[in-house]
Amino acid sequence: MNKRHSGVEPGLVMVEVEAASSSEERLGRDVDLIVGGRIDSAAPKLHLRLRKPGQDGLYFLSAHPQRQPVPELAMPEHLDFDAAIVGGGPAGLAAAINLARALRSVLVFDRPQPGRSDYPQVNHNYLGFPDGIPARELCERGTAQAERYGAQFSDSEVVAIRRVADGFALEGSGGERCRVRGVILATGVRDHWTRFPGFETFVGRSLHWCIVCDGYEMRGKRVVVAGNDDEAATMAVQMHRFTRDVTLVTNDGALGLTPEGFDRLARRELPVVIGRITSGRAQSGAPGMLESLRLEDGRELPVEHLFSHQGAAPQTALARSLRVELSNGGYITVDTEQRTSEPFVYAAGDCTRLLAHQIGTAAHEGATAAQTLNYDLFEADELQGDTGARVA
Repeated sequence: MNKRHSGVEPGLVMVEVEAASSSEERLGRDVDLIVGGRIDSAAPKLHLRLRKPGQDGLYFLSAHPQRQPVPELAMPEHLDFDAAIVGGGPAGLAAAINLARALRSVLVFDRPQPGRSDYPQVNHNYLGFPDGIPARELCERGTAQAERYGAQFSDSEVVAIRRVADGFALEGSGGERCRVRGVILATGVRDHWTRFPGFETFVGRSLHWCIVCDGYEMRGKRVVVAGNDDEAATMAVQMHRFTRDVTLVTNDGALGLTPEGFDRLARRELPVVIGRITSGRAQSGAPGMLESLRLEDGRELPVEHLFSHQGAAPQTALARSLRVELSNGGYITVDTEQRTSEPFVYAAGDCTRLLAHQIGTAAHEGATAAQTLNYDLFEADELQGDTGARVA
C-alpha cells in the first residue's frame, strides 16, 4: 500500500486477532479467525504475516505464501460504518476528523489517482502557517489526525454506490464492500490542464490554476495566462495587480474572447497571443520551473509562471448515480449545512461550487457536512428510540 495503512489491499484481509501485538510485522503467527465477533470453530488456525496494526484489535493479515492461503470465509462480505467519505483531500479529511471525534465509525475512500492536494504546491493562505505548508503535508497531517480518533482509510476507488433499506451499499475497486448509514461526497474536480509533453512536472511549481492561492508569489514575475474566454481575460487583468508582465495566450488557433473581454486587456496594454502551446522548457538546474513556452508556429515566449485557466470538471458520477441534484454548471447542489437533495447524502469541497476552490473553504465544508450528518444520525436514532450511549 502507499501512504494509507488502514485500508484493504489485494491479498490482505482484515480480521480480529487474539493477543493483539503492537509490532508492525511478525512472521509465523498462528491466530484464530474471528467472524462476527466469535471464533469460527470451522476455520483452521492460519499461519499469517502480521501487517500494520489498525484500530484496537483489528489487523491486516495475509497468508504465508508457502503455507495456507486465507480461505474464502475470511473475506467479510461487507464492513459496516456510520459513514463513508469519498475523497481524501482537505474536505474529506476535515469530515473524517469531526465524525471520528463524534464517535462515529467512518471509512474514507481515497483513490491513489492524484487530486489537487497531491501536487507539490505550497499553500500560503491557510490559517496558522505563516511560512506556508505544502498541500501534501497538510493532508498527511490530516490523515494522521483522523486515524488518531479511529477513522479508517482505503486506497480503493468507489466504483458503485446504491441506496439500500438501512443506508447505502458501496463497492470499492479492490472488491471491498461496505454498508453505511450516510455518505459524504468530497470528490473534487478534474482540471483541464494546459497540456504539453511533461507538463505534469511543472504543476504546483510553476504551472498553477488559482490566482487566490498563488497570485501573491507572482509579484514582479513574468506570467502567462492560458485561456480563451472572458474569464481568462479577467484572470489576466487581476494578475496585473501583482505583476506588470502578463500575457494572455489563447492556447487555441482562433480568438475566443468577446469584444468586451478583449477591450479590457487592450485598455491595460496587456498583450494577447493567438496560438497553441506545444512545449515548455525548464530552467537549467531547476526542474519544474518554466523558462519558456513554445507555440505551434515556432514562436518561443519567455515565462516564469503559467496559469492554466481552461476550466475544470466536477467529479459527480457517484452523485448522479444517487440522483443528487446538480447545478446548471454540473456541481453538486447543497444547502448551508452541506445537505444534498437526497437524505443522508452530503457534499463538501470543490465538487459543490464553481468558485472559492480553497483549502480553507473545503475544510469548512467538510467539517460542516460531518457535523450535519452526525446530528441527522442522532435525530434518526431518537425517532427509533435508540438512546444507548456510545463509548470509545
